[in-house]
Amino acid sequence: MAANEHKNLSSANRHNPKGFENATNDTILGKNEGSSATGTDGNLEWQGKSYMGVTNYKMQGYITTALTNYTYGEDINDNKSPFQMDIDYGTDTVSSGSISPTNFFRIGQACVIPETATVASISGWITSNNANDVTIALCKLTPVEGNTTSVVPTVIDEITVEGLNNNSKGIRINETTITASSVLAGDIIFPMIKEASGGSTIYMNLIIQTTTF
Repeated sequence: MAANEHKNLSSANRHNPKGFENATNDTILGKNEGSSATGTDGNLEWQGKSYMGVTNYKMQGYITTALTNYTYGEDINDNKSPFQMDIDYGTDTVSSGSISPTNFFRIGQACVIPETATVASISGWITSNNANDVTIALCKLTPVEGNTTSVVPTVIDEITVEGLNNNSKGIRINETTITASSVLAGDIIFPMIKEASGGSTIYMNLIIQTTTF
């Protein structure tokens, strides 16, 4: 075996990785996504350390009398906030409605995304005291500074489960196939809830995980 193999060279005689000289400071070498079915054709890329990591957002709430329309969290100025989700969205389809800035800035469970990221998973538990289908919609919207116009939220993902007719029986949520996973710095994400027949008491306790790598 040759004595001058790369592994046998001293540090002073080893070259830096490809692209090192032109890479900006505080970056890490990785491999980008590529497009092959095997997931192996990505190219080397230097990415800022600030984009590496995982963030978890807790979203917990309940409704005592679910509607067939979507509902979302109470205004933070109301003593029912942040957990009660009884504001009627007015429709059972997210794309058919809108929310004014007066309302969406004050949703109890709403979280502001601090950096461009990808929603990687939605996990946790839901309970219902009936056996009807329950749907949780994780939504995002992008506020425009100084704009008072209502905004139509975008569905990041919708999850439908069947209630177990007992609020002591949890229904596990573990969603990793996300419909529209991209979120931008400054986006607001929040949950909405609806029921196929209406009238149930529903509780949810979810963790939304985003990644920046």
